Amino acid sequence: MRPGFSVWILGVVTITAYGSWFYGFGVLIEPIQDDVGWSTSMLGATFATAQVIAGIGAFVAGRLLDRFGAVGPFGVQAVLGAGPLLAATWADDILVFAVLYAIGGGVIGASGFYHVTTVAAARIQPTAPAKAIAKLTLIGAFCSPIFIPLTALVADVYGWRVGARMLALLALGGALAGMALRQQSSSEGNGPSENPISALRLALRSSVVRRMFGAYIAGGIAFSTVLVYQVPIMMHSGLSLGLAGLFAGFRGLCQILGRVGLTRALTRWGSGPLLLAAYALSAGGVVLLLVGEVVAAAAFAVLAGAGFGATSPLQAIHSSERFAAADLGLLMGMQGAVLGLAGGLGPLLGGTIRDATGSWTWVVVAAAGFLLIGAAQMRDA
Repeated sequence: MRPGFSVWILGVVTITAYGSWFYGFGVLIEPIQDDVGWSTSMLGATFATAQVIAGIGAFVAGRLLDRFGAVGPFGVQAVLGAGPLLAATWADDILVFAVLYAIGGGVIGASGFYHVTTVAAARIQPTAPAKAIAKLTLIGAFCSPIFIPLTALVADVYGWRVGARMLALLALGGALAGMALRQQSSSEGNGPSENPISALRLALRSSVVRRMFGAYIAGGIAFSTVLVYQVPIMMHSGLSLGLAGLFAGFRGLCQILGRVGLTRALTRWGSGPLLLAAYALSAGGVVLLLVGEVVAAAAFAVLAGAGFGATSPLQAIHSSERFAAADLGLLMGMQGAVLGLAGGLGPLLGGTIRDATGSWTWVVVAAAGFLLIGAAQMRDA
């Protein structure tokens, strides 16, 4: 199979994995509540549990990729991810639904997100790994523009159970497509290290890797805070709900701007300086959330969107250049777990600041501050 076509397949895996769980679940929350009355706290706990499973499982999925190639993690995704996700759509008890949906979503998050698919893309196209990753993430940028409105349409017309079944079947289809790559993207040569714990410890002994993770954690806290609270922040600054939602969606679409022409930019400046610039650009965009004017909101969408969009491929490329090639799947799994933890801390920290101060202003300041900390960390990473 041609490397270029294989990267397109990995793009399908990525879109269906993110769309079926990360984006799709948020769309289904209100229809679920309207139909069966399950509480927001229980549904939120379902999502949080899936995030924990995804973080822990990222190590396992990365190890499977190193040892067995694409068929390893995507085979698990098809059976233990899409299977429970589909079974949950027939549940009438919240606990049954929560357990099945959390397992399904967590396994999909562990086995089909960027920490797996970017490694697979880099190995499939070893002569130009940065180009393969940039292409993959450009395809992935279309996930939310496709899945959010599609899920909303199906759930509105046919109900949330049908919408959830559609998402589960699409995740299954993406996993099966990924399995068609068979042994591609496994570790070459002598294969991965015999002791994965030793491989993780060896990577963390590097001060460069530790600073890199420090930057990723700071950026991840900021990104998740903004993504969760961007609409209420804009409303607090004076925009209507409709306009705030419009600009939040536009910000997601603008992520494409940060991924177009990335390969050429990498050749000229390298991943480190570009990642520093992406954090700084994002910080500048985030501060504009406080202005409360339409022009400022549009500028936020463009600047933060481009910065956020560039970050995913740049982090994957930068890490792949610093991790041992034989254990790249395992080590990127560690990175996926770190980013998942940071993503969970962001909204918690932002909510705490909002409750303590009674204002969204300090939430925005904190988010921008974390982005600048990430930029500073990248100077030596």
